[in-house]
Amino acid sequence: MNTPPVPQTPGRPYEQIRKEFAEHPLRRSEVPVEHFVSPPLPTLRWGVPGFAVFASPALRRPRQPLQVDTPDRWWALAAGGGALLVYATTRALPLAPGAPGAPGGPVTVAPTGRPISALREDQRLLDDLLDRCLPDFFAASSGDPGDRAELASMLPLLLACELTPWARDLTPDFFSWLEQ
Repeated sequence: MNTPPVPQTPGRPYEQIRKEFAEHPLRRSEVPVEHFVSPPLPTLRWGVPGFAVFASPALRRPRQPLQVDTPDRWWALAAGGGALLVYATTRALPLAPGAPGAPGGPVTVAPTGRPISALREDQRLLDDLLDRCLPDFFAASSGDPGDRAELASMLPLLLACELTPWARDLTPDFFSWLEQ
């Protein structure tokens, strides 16, 4: 009897997944150090559970808001083990082939004005919430509507709203799941 394969879920905390992206050899060898790299977002776009990020040229100046230009590269790692699923420059393969796409950059990311301690607590809360929600997303289950709503409302703490259109292009399935 043929049974469909069970999706492989991360099996490790989202905090560790963020660390794996930051330390990945691809990040160190292919992405200029001055680039902004988005937080990893879950996706089933390549037929297996994974996480995807985009990277963009960024301008950081003291006491000035962050400026982020249009993404020029993106990549995805498998959720179950971190194997590279895809890496591309946007000249070769846009974030969302065939989609109208997000507007171009640069965009200015409004400062939050929040202290570092509050930002760290936001990240911890989001890590915990993602750990609760990801098994349902990767299993193509709607999951708890309250958890999805909470995650949708807290996502701007992880990803600035000015950058969300690019993340939507890269992981449209995740955003559709959040908003169902």
